[in-house]
Amino acid sequence: LPTGIYALSIPTCATWNQTGITVAGNSNGSSGSDLASLINPVDIFVDNNYTLYIADGDNNRAVRYYTNDTIGTVVAGNSTPGDSPSELNAPKGIAVDQYGAIIVADSSNYRIQRFPLGSTVGTTLAINSTTNILGQVRDLHINVNNEIFVTDSDYSHVIKYYPNNGVGVTFSRQLWIRLSSKSVVRPIWKFRRWK
Repeated sequence: LPTGIYALSIPTCATWNQTGITVAGNSNGSSGSDLASLINPVDIFVDNNYTLYIADGDNNRAVRYYTNDTIGTVVAGNSTPGDSPSELNAPKGIAVDQYGAIIVADSSNYRIQRFPLGSTVGTTLAINSTTNILGQVRDLHINVNNEIFVTDSDYSHVIKYYPNNGVGVTFSRQLWIRLSSKSVVRPIWKFRRWK
């Protein structure tokens, strides 16, 4: 795999069809917990095969859609919030590593879960503790070295986790913008895709 940061060059004269196409969820805008519906989908990840993974926040699950599917497949969690290895609580971020494992920012459980390819039982990669301060993770990204970067909106920082190490390194604590002496903008942005 190539390394580095890549950007897509889009000509200034490029145009798009301004009518969107619903690729997951209900095209009429209704929400639900059946496998054709979503409730508050928070994040997406598209792999090299154009498979779409969705952090379906209020359904407490991660859902996979293959190209042209209208019905998703639950790949992690279920409709009930929980903290067992097979449950999620308001997932906010999702990615797939180079081995096909699904990595989920299990936001309201203050942890990062890894679901091996084909398994709905996760293992905890990182969790809030006295040695690893981790608040609500809003987004995550995995690079080619399997290092995970997460945005933590509770503590206003970005954390980097190395493979097989549940203790993160604060990548930047100064990435917020101070608007006044009493307010900050929390890091909840999307990472650029690094290949």
